[in-house]
Amino acid sequence: MKFNDIFVYTGQYGLYQKIISISVCLFITSNVLATISVVFTNGDMDHHCKYVERYNATAVSADSGADYDGICEDSDCWEEGLRNLPADDKSSLLINETQCTMYIVENNETDLVKCKYGWTYDRSQYDSTIVSAFDLVCEDSYKVALSISLINAGSFFGSILCGFVCDYFGRKKTIVVSYCLKFIIGILTGIAPNYWTFAILRFISGCIFTYIPVFVYVTEIVGPSKRAMVATLVTVYWCFGYMLLAVIAYFVRSWNILTLVINLVFVPFLSIFFFIPESPRWLILKDRKEEAKRVLQQIAKVNKKKKIPDETLELLEDNENSEEKMQRKTNPLVLIRYPLMRRKTLNIAYSWFTINLVYYGITYGIESFKVNVYIGIFLSGVSEIFAYLFTWFVLQKFGRRYTLAGTLVLGGIACFINIWIPVSFVGLRTAVAMIGKFFIASAFAIVYVFSAELFPTDVRTIGVGICSFCSCVSGMLAPQVLFFGKLWTHLPLVTFSVMSVSAGLLALLLPETLNVPLPQTIEEAEMMTRNIFARQQTQDGVHHLQPLNV
Repeated sequence: MKFNDIFVYTGQYGLYQKIISISVCLFITSNVLATISVVFTNGDMDHHCKYVERYNATAVSADSGADYDGICEDSDCWEEGLRNLPADDKSSLLINETQCTMYIVENNETDLVKCKYGWTYDRSQYDSTIVSAFDLVCEDSYKVALSISLINAGSFFGSILCGFVCDYFGRKKTIVVSYCLKFIIGILTGIAPNYWTFAILRFISGCIFTYIPVFVYVTEIVGPSKRAMVATLVTVYWCFGYMLLAVIAYFVRSWNILTLVINLVFVPFLSIFFFIPESPRWLILKDRKEEAKRVLQQIAKVNKKKKIPDETLELLEDNENSEEKMQRKTNPLVLIRYPLMRRKTLNIAYSWFTINLVYYGITYGIESFKVNVYIGIFLSGVSEIFAYLFTWFVLQKFGRRYTLAGTLVLGGIACFINIWIPVSFVGLRTAVAMIGKFFIASAFAIVYVFSAELFPTDVRTIGVGICSFCSCVSGMLAPQVLFFGKLWTHLPLVTFSVMSVSAGLLALLLPETLNVPLPQTIEEAEMMTRNIFARQQTQDGVHHLQPLNV
């Protein structure tokens, strides 16, 4: 008996599954707080050299260790310091001389030197960020973007390890351990004494993957007909995380306190894991049938179903075992051996790369749109909720190919339009930015479904894994694209628009998979592409594949 058949007895999505899925998905919100909080903790702060008011004629070297009673504090000398700054002569591409140099008078001569006494920061928006805490300005300004790239670099390694850990130790243990480690690393990050300690902790935090175990868990405890709905529920919790983060960050303007708060706020919810069971599907996979029986009987009882017959439970087996075994034995080189499969792989991988680059580029660079960062992040969450609901509707109505192409092109156009909107039009820039985020978020949801349908069963895991690898690489590059916006203000938006539109146009070359049976082999997948314009739709609306001899 296949595992999916057991939902006839337990119910597809009864009271038990509702309580479990709604509770566990709270940790998706926690994950968003940790991931997107870099927008605020790494927030840019205007700065210039700290002003030193001299009353004595004799200048004393800053390196001599002498005390300077005349050094202003930030709150006292921001405006005063502005009067003693040089103009930016643009001699250094990534360094603004107005922010990084100062005039000093020694021996009746005026010299232009680098900031000798540190920097003073404009604290009108943030009390502190890592920029002011670790003086990540001028020659060290690249370290701000680097710290974000390190998170995504950690996510790359974490995504590789997560599947193995989740399959070996179980879904529940992986979730519990992951969130406990995430909490500990988060607290340590909030009290990091220097930049490199902070950066290393950020990398480690990225390695701890928490989204995938939760997603796998909640989709395994519901029936097949409800998985799409639960998958949508997960994305809604992701959006709630955006909105909650904007509210918390609005009231907590100090980077280290914000880091501590977003890690502490969900500590009480760890108690949830004392009441949730292990995934019964995983228990069956590991041949722990007695434990699986108890869990399934509990689900049936809470859902007010009849007791499951023991003989039925004895016959249970996981219907995905044989598929997983086949996938592990498949050589990934077959993806480049077949010409049409190779083109599809490169095409859809480029879509993943572009979507992730633009998505995190817009998210991390919300300040570059010259909009209110708190409103921008809050509206990002709102726009993504509508984006995922929109995707759910259009996928079945218009198919995968046209919706992916359309959302990518429209997202790219929105980025391009924002280049031409004057900075003073804050409301309009915000609206256009959110439209762009809406379409890119929609493309994010579409590409997951489309990729799973493009790759045949025997290489599906490998194919999606390659695409995920590409998205991790672009996640590391997104902060760097924003950083090099210092060379040309419009560079990030031009990059995002060009790549998004090009990926959308290339997506039109992919075969449509709506109402097409999932290909089982490479040969079937090749034929599906080869006959894309030749296939005839039957009366029931389903395309039928014919054997292909290769």
